[in-house]
Amino acid sequence: MPVSLSEMLREPVDSVIDRERRALEDLLRTRNNRAVLFGAGTLGRRALHLLKRLGAEVLALSDNNSSAWGTSVDGVPVLPPAEAASLYGANAVFFVTIWNDRHWFSETKAQLTHLGCDCVSTYAPIHWRFPETFLTLRLLNEPPHRLYRDAESVLQAQSLWADRESLHIYQANIAWRAMGDASELPGRPTVFTYFPEDLFCVAADDTYLDCGAFDGDTVREVLALQPQGLACIYAVEADAVSFAKLETFIDGLPAEIRARIRPLRFAVGKERSVLRFESSGSLTSKASEEGAPIDCFAIDEAFEDKPLSIVKMDIEGAEYDALRGSARVMQRDRPILAICVYHTQSDIWRIPLLVREMLPAHNLYLRAYEGDGFQTVLYAVPPERVVGKTAA
Repeated sequence: MPVSLSEMLREPVDSVIDRERRALEDLLRTRNNRAVLFGAGTLGRRALHLLKRLGAEVLALSDNNSSAWGTSVDGVPVLPPAEAASLYGANAVFFVTIWNDRHWFSETKAQLTHLGCDCVSTYAPIHWRFPETFLTLRLLNEPPHRLYRDAESVLQAQSLWADRESLHIYQANIAWRAMGDASELPGRPTVFTYFPEDLFCVAADDTYLDCGAFDGDTVREVLALQPQGLACIYAVEADAVSFAKLETFIDGLPAEIRARIRPLRFAVGKERSVLRFESSGSLTSKASEEGAPIDCFAIDEAFEDKPLSIVKMDIEGAEYDALRGSARVMQRDRPILAICVYHTQSDIWRIPLLVREMLPAHNLYLRAYEGDGFQTVLYAVPPERVVGKTAA
């Protein structure tokens, strides 16, 4: 990192709030209020309307999707990247208006820089200026000042990581949240897994709790590693549509494997309650006021008499509360954890701090599997199960 987190986070919160408000206009001023939007989809179109509202001159949109070339949006042409860069690369801000898990800003920035664009920005300044209207599903895109209010915890979490890769991923994610700089986020991974074999191995006698089992995708991954199955798999899924697919998948397995898999339809949280949960059958299904009622249990209650050796959570922002409801089981069983830490801005520091409190001897790692901060996973591994060069 070019600037240390301790230096970065010295900025007073009031100054950060002011920076958020001024960032977009300040950046546009460097190019005489001229902009090009790279990404002609929903986010690019939304940015076009917001920039026009500010009085900015949006010269063009651009996109790698050739089917959009030659079209226009509200009278603004959609150009091939090379043409947009040739016309405006030296005299306009190129805002990258792409937000999905298959996009890596570092790749797009390298592409545009190679074509001659000398001012390439993420969408962050636009989002900070229009926080309520630009991104409706924020995930890790809360305003930076909220991070600065928790600077002490952010810096405390920096000391938790067991290897350099984890530290770099952590620092890059904090810079992205604090400064809108996504250029240091990890690039494309060589593997997408909840069970990285350079950190730990899945054993045949493991008991595995899959929170957010979806349609059985992660159970399939476990069975690829241990084709004869594990001692027991508890597959917890709250979405009714996904749960039906999960049961269908399990029903198709050999009887001796099927007998050791327990599909369980409920949500997990810090305590017993009744939630309203949307059942869309999608990977992003979550608690919602418009959803149907479903029981929610703390892991400490639901697994009070069921030992666990591996716990995975991908539950759309409910991970922190689910861990708070698991302290007794965590201390009793000391399981390997694989916990998503990208669903809210603060998960990447508050979840590791909570895990360290519950499991002080575990080694903590971060790995990133999708673009621009998506699918960032915390691993907590007891020392006796760490493998290879990552062993403490």
